[in-house]
This record gives sequence, C-alpha cells and structure tokens, in this order.
Amino acid sequence: MGKVKRNAPCPCGSGKKYKKCCGSKVVDFPAELAAKEAKQIQEDLVEYAFTVHRESISGFINQHDFLSAMDRQTKDISVFNLGIWGIFFHPLAGEKTIFEEYLQKKGDSITRPKTREIVESWQSMTPALLLLKDLKEGIIHFEDVITAKQFEVEMDASNQDLPPVGSLILGYPIHEAEKAEFFMQFTIFPVKRTEALISKVKKYADAAVKDGKTPEDFMKQEFNNVLFALLAEKDEEPQAEKAEVSTVEWANDLEKETATAIEEGMSGEEYPTELIPAVIDIWKTFCEKKSPVIRKPEAFAAAVEYYVNAISLNGASVSQAKLAKKYGVSASTISSRYKEIESTLQDEADRFAQALSS
Repeated sequence: MGKVKRNAPCPCGSGKKYKKCCGSKVVDFPAELAAKEAKQIQEDLVEYAFTVHRESISGFINQHDFLSAMDRQTKDISVFNLGIWGIFFHPLAGEKTIFEEYLQKKGDSITRPKTREIVESWQSMTPALLLLKDLKEGIIHFEDVITAKQFEVEMDASNQDLPPVGSLILGYPIHEAEKAEFFMQFTIFPVKRTEALISKVKKYADAAVKDGKTPEDFMKQEFNNVLFALLAEKDEEPQAEKAEVSTVEWANDLEKETATAIEEGMSGEEYPTELIPAVIDIWKTFCEKKSPVIRKPEAFAAAVEYYVNAISLNGASVSQAKLAKKYGVSASTISSRYKEIESTLQDEADRFAQALSS
C-alpha cells in the first residue's frame, strides 16, 4: 500500500476523505489495519517456530512429563501455552529466544511503523492468570491473580460464549492498536473451579516470592508450574465414586469428559447419589442417538442437569442462569444444548422420568 492521497477515500473504510479522517491524525496508517497485520504476524511467528526450530521447541514441550497423563483437549491447551512460553522466554534459538531471532531476520519486512511498534511490544509480554471482575458494554475488566494489576480487554459483546463474571482466564495479554487483546488464544476455566484453582497456583507463586522472585518473574520463569496447577494437578478433596462413568464405553474422550462433568456437577446435597447412574444413562442414550459435536463438555453437562430437572424431581427446577454460573457457560448455550437433548430424547422422556423418580 503506497502513500494515500489527501483527497482519496480513507483506507479505514469510514467513507470520509483521507485528509479529514486518518490523514488528520499523527499516525499515517489506521490502527485497526495495523492490528490485523500484527495478528497475521502472530501466526507467522508460531509457524516459523514450529518449522525452523521444530526439534528444539518440540523437545522443550515434551520434557514436561505431566502432558502424558492428559486427555487430548487438555494436552492441546498445554502444548499451545508451553509453545508460546518457549518462543518468548527461553533461548531455543542458540543464545536467543525464537522471537528475538524472528525479529532479527524478518523485522525489516514489517514496514508499517505502527505494526512494528505492536510487534516489538510483545517483548514485554507476560503470561497471566486473570479473574474476570466485570463485563459492561463489551469491555471486560480483569484482575491479574498473581500481580493484582487491573486492566481491560475489548471483546465482542454479541458473542454468546463470553465467559461469565468470576471466570478465570489464562493467556498472554498484549496491546494491539488502542486496545488490549490476547496473543492468539486464551483458556477459560469454569466459575465453580475459580477458588480452588487460584489456591493451587498461589502455592507456587508464594513459594517463588519467598525465594526472592517478583510475581512477574514467577509467571515468566515458572509458567510450567502454573499450567500443572491448573490442568494437571489433582484436586485435594476426596473424589466421588465414578464407576458409572468409567465402566461405560464412550465413543470419544469428550463424551466421557462430559459424563464426568455431569457426575461432578450433580454430586452433593442437591441430588441423591442413587440418581447419578440414571442421569449418566440419559447422556449415554443421547450420545448414541445424536453423536453430538462437543466443544465444551460443561455446556452439555449443564444442559443435562437442566433436562433432568425439567422431566423429574417432583416438579423441582433450576434456572439456566444458575447453571450457567455453576458450569462456567452462558445461559443461551445451555438453552441451545437443552433443546437439542429434548428433541433427540422425546420418545424416551417418560422412561427416563420414571427411572429418575424410582
């Protein structure tokens, strides 16, 4: 893209002349376009890392033994986070980090000053575990669990899968143009696990601070411990019996993970223990008839609990809003999954209702 003439339409798409839009500002290139270029560079950087330095970064990732015990989805999340950590914080390219080498070799091809400014700012990036404090008008207010810093991220408020208040988000916050964003992707943890997960991570963080590290240094240098605490470390509280889930043959790991989420979500004083096998049978029947596409096990788990309340339990009910908070998903997602379950199991509804009440 060459220099824009002053009377030409502004390339930002506003419909105004360039001289009365972006041309009247100090910057010569629209910030939104610079952000788009930066996102493309993110993908290019990761591709560069896993091709040019495939052996070193694969060795770095695979040295973490906790990956071997993870299911596929959890392992994918861990591998992504370990990969980004390796690219930015470890000298996997000789004496340099892969990001430093990438900038040295390809930095001259980033010709836009604003784009280059964004990319160079990634050198100060720090992985973060964030608590979602508030969501208003598409602006999410976060508090860093480890450093206690506050900041905002702009997200699409029309997205039905926005995390609920109280969720934990793991990612790499960066600044793109005039707003905060995440480097490529982030991971959301359900609200019901927030307190337990923060406690686990803070055990490692407190020990690091006692050894003289700053909270930022802990996240940069011991991020593998954060991942272990969040994704691999077993809960300390006694686990409920899971014979009903483990003895069933599931078509894939996500169906089994959903069954486990159902069992965990419905364990406790709200429901009798004897109810669980019948609920697992509902989920198994639905899976056999529908072969559902599962993106988030908690969404179907919440929908199954809502379905159980809808057809049984002597008229007792629970709101979708309450389940959304419990499972860390949106109420609209629960509604969609519930309708899917209800329509698929309409011929079995009476049988299941009788089984649940017996």
